[in-house]
Amino acid sequence: MKTKTSHPARTRLCALLLAVLLFGSLCACGKAAPKPSAAPAQAPARQLLPAMEQRRVLEENRALWAFPEGESYYDAWAYVFTDLDHNGQMEVLAASTQGTGVFTYAHFYEVLADGSGVRNLYHASVEIEGTDDWPEIIVDSLPCYYDRAADRYYYACQGVTRDGAAHQVLSWAALSLKDGVAEWEYLGREDLQWTDGGEGPIVTCTDAAGNPISEQDYDALVERRFAGMEKSEQKLNWTLIQPPLPEYIPEPEPVSTPEPVPTPAPTPEPTAAPVQSGPQVVVTKNPTSEALGVGEKTWFIAHASNALALTWEILDPQGNVYSLADAMSRHPGLKLEALEKDTLAVSNVPQSLNGWGARARFDGQGNTAYSDIATLYVGDYAGAYASVIQAYKTAYETGNRTAEYAFNNNISEYIVGSEQVGYGLKDLDKDGMPELVIADYGGAAGKIVFDLYTLYNGLPVQLAMSTARNRWFLRTDSLMYNEASGGAAYSYRSLYRKTGTELSGIRSAFTWPNDAGGVDYYLQEGTVSFEPLSGDTKLSETEFGAKVDELQGTFFLPTLTKIA
Repeated sequence: MKTKTSHPARTRLCALLLAVLLFGSLCACGKAAPKPSAAPAQAPARQLLPAMEQRRVLEENRALWAFPEGESYYDAWAYVFTDLDHNGQMEVLAASTQGTGVFTYAHFYEVLADGSGVRNLYHASVEIEGTDDWPEIIVDSLPCYYDRAADRYYYACQGVTRDGAAHQVLSWAALSLKDGVAEWEYLGREDLQWTDGGEGPIVTCTDAAGNPISEQDYDALVERRFAGMEKSEQKLNWTLIQPPLPEYIPEPEPVSTPEPVPTPAPTPEPTAAPVQSGPQVVVTKNPTSEALGVGEKTWFIAHASNALALTWEILDPQGNVYSLADAMSRHPGLKLEALEKDTLAVSNVPQSLNGWGARARFDGQGNTAYSDIATLYVGDYAGAYASVIQAYKTAYETGNRTAEYAFNNNISEYIVGSEQVGYGLKDLDKDGMPELVIADYGGAAGKIVFDLYTLYNGLPVQLAMSTARNRWFLRTDSLMYNEASGGAAYSYRSLYRKTGTELSGIRSAFTWPNDAGGVDYYLQEGTVSFEPLSGDTKLSETEFGAKVDELQGTFFLPTLTKIA
């Protein structure tokens, strides 16, 4: 189920309790927020994470695609982040080429559209050059051919394999990615055989069906197969991972062994503690994303324990990493300055920096750790939300901070107990556009989110509003936690995710009256319906309390700018 500012079940409950609930119940029901005329009935069908956030998801799932240390992959391996099918979902391609036989093994994963994880794109054995052997994919660039009619991209790769000093096979294959599966199309091969006398080689060429072809035909296989398609070059910026070589320990020289002489047992020496490589570096504070106008300035701050050095890195929307100097050269006028200890100063921000981000790299004796990527949203977002900000500003400046005024003007009744109010910006669904968060500026109301808005076609659309019996909180993972009540027997603790112009229910722990006059406790997964469903799980009171704690998580508010 999806919700905006009011719950359908709460409306029904309020109707049942109307005889006994006065103003408090009216607040619980809330007033349905008027929907802007320009807002659609449904959210856009598909919204993707910015490339930098997709890269973060790939890095978080490194254990799936990286070549494990200590396994049979002794040689170096490399990885690259890319988007070969141009569907907006980034992939990681990790590969290792092994030994004189030139066997290449690869892992291939893609970020899920909602950013919740990754999926394996490599579902079957390739068997182009040999069992489970890819062509040599670790190259600087690949020729790319686009079939516009089928909306499909092909990448021509040449493979090399050897089964001895006198025999080598070259082959052409085309890699493509469609509907979540990486596929290879075998085009043909060229066998090179040297004779015993070292002469040659004798060259034999065959097409994909095994039919003999000339060397000229083999050389033209790729261009003929993709004739008429749009051709380009796909750059691949591989990162090489070179495992350390094992330390050489020489064999001891043989020595004559004297006859043993009985001696007293020695006093055992205390066992020395194993030598540690150093304490692990752990990021304790991540920089936060910022939205600001052209020419403005901001600061990013990051902390880590056990770090010996901090280096700031700049990332473009495709996830490519730049030094501060390189980033400034790409954005004329931009000034980036690493200040003492923990701060990156960013000033004279140009429009071209929109969607770029910064992260901190902490190096220590034990490891290297990276902070989250803080994204810069360059644009007049405060101006886009100006009507909402002004509604709260008017209430405070005129002194009309009453529940009735709030109800009539579609702002949160939490203005009644709040002396100051502010706004902050936070991108909840990583679509490159921040949401507006209205909250108490002085902290009197804690971390309650008074109001939550997003933009659609440049206009603000309300996602949630807190009332006396319906309170909203923002978690550190950008999910929304809700506390709602429809009376003594109806208590709801629910978790939501922003999808388009609505909040979609993920999970709910709630109470429901039973025939004995008490309440039962339920856990509902995958939706928030405000009434028991057949698949719900019954909980004990203790389990219910534990589940509520889990749903709450850790509350968070973005940095607020004072409204009034």
